[in-house]
Amino acid sequence: MMSRYRWGIFVGFSTCMPQGIIPDWFYFSIFAPPVRRRAGRAVYADYGLRIVEAALAAAFGPDEVAVVHPRDLEKVVGSRTEIIGIGGHDFLGINPPTSEFVDLVDIGPPYNRVKFFELMRQPVMKEKTVVVGGKAAWQVADEAIMDKLNIDYVLLGEGELTAPELFKAILAGEQLPRILEGKEPIAEEIPTIRGATIHGLVEVSRGCGRGCSFCTPTMQLLRFKSLERIVRDVQTNINVGQCAISLHSEDLLRYGAKGIAPDEERLLTLIDQVTAVKGLDSIGTSHIALASVYHNPELLRAVTERCYSALDQDWTGAQTGIETGSARLIEKHMRGKPLPSPPSQWPEIVVQAFGLLDDLHWFNASTVINGLPGETEEDVLATIELVENLKGTSSLIVPMNFVSMHGPILANEETFTIAKMKPVHWQLMGECLDHNLSILPQLIHVYMTRTDFAKSWLLRTAANYMASKLKGYVTQMKRGEPPTDRTEASRWFYPDIPEF
Repeated sequence: MMSRYRWGIFVGFSTCMPQGIIPDWFYFSIFAPPVRRRAGRAVYADYGLRIVEAALAAAFGPDEVAVVHPRDLEKVVGSRTEIIGIGGHDFLGINPPTSEFVDLVDIGPPYNRVKFFELMRQPVMKEKTVVVGGKAAWQVADEAIMDKLNIDYVLLGEGELTAPELFKAILAGEQLPRILEGKEPIAEEIPTIRGATIHGLVEVSRGCGRGCSFCTPTMQLLRFKSLERIVRDVQTNINVGQCAISLHSEDLLRYGAKGIAPDEERLLTLIDQVTAVKGLDSIGTSHIALASVYHNPELLRAVTERCYSALDQDWTGAQTGIETGSARLIEKHMRGKPLPSPPSQWPEIVVQAFGLLDDLHWFNASTVINGLPGETEEDVLATIELVENLKGTSSLIVPMNFVSMHGPILANEETFTIAKMKPVHWQLMGECLDHNLSILPQLIHVYMTRTDFAKSWLLRTAANYMASKLKGYVTQMKRGEPPTDRTEASRWFYPDIPEF
């Protein structure tokens, strides 16, 4: 699936939705239409694909590499094509929040899984060497699955250095292990992109350093790209008309930092140089850490004011992680999350940081996690209390069930499913949805001021339809009552791997 999504980057999460809620034709024409293509090449593509494209172009030459939309693959692949590389975030639809949506609704497989199987079913997959990488590569890193799906090699981890080596070895006919681990490049080895990214995503740093035990970015070395390379990637997007940029990091405020404390000078220089790029319309960031906001309110204000004064915008947004309101679980699984404060201060950090962001017109898409290993009912009640204290802020709070994934410290723990949910878990979900529905009119109003009438009407109609369907369930869940009689995980939860 390769789309710019009609109402912004957060609409990309609709790919986690199970098939069957709305007609496929409506979803893929209204919510997730394909990106524009030119001469068989995708004009906009996922940032990870763009990075691998740049690394391969440096090794083989730009004319030997193409980023292609799945719909065009059969037309573009020819006799000279040797290798097909595939990247993605959730091939089998088992990452959060996909797994939770599928488990809860129990109507069909998720769209990301449907489209991945549709891609792998194409005849060219049997004819060429297929290499799969990206964030979701771990999901297919099993030779039995690889054989069924016509996958020859899986590359885990980062690909800038290892992908060119792997492709050269394949072309040379070398015998290789089918599952490989990528080397971590230093910042200077991460190439600049050659084409525009979906929603203007531009990486400024990689890795996190706070060490949350359920998270994969915390396992990566923290690196910062140079200002020159960042500005070049911004310019590459603007050159093809992508004039809204999202700076990607795990925490924008810590750009250039040597520890937990931000480097104010480096960060503000970054903002000044990016906002000075001619043709830029707006700027946002993919993620921001609540602890960084709480401990550095004046820095947040300075960043915000520079963006708003330099560009024609009066709001911005980011994703952030609440995860829990329990200081005990913070100490057990996320000791670095509130630093430099102790775990006991986490609920205060969250409430104060949300207030600061709200005052400066930041819209937050945040997450909380049900079913962390060792969780008790008291932990969930603490999270419910925290969510209640956040009501009224400009934010979405998405409850997700814990999923065991390759990479994090908790990789071997058991995934939390609907079958394990207790009344307090349903109550937490109900409180989150109640808050989200209350903020929906404000969110729609913001989007309506930035889009044309037709798009605004479609968004409002779709949102109102979904809200009307959810309201009855929300009241039920807030009482701690499940909206379903099922006591087992959905039959769509664990994918049935077809053999192609």
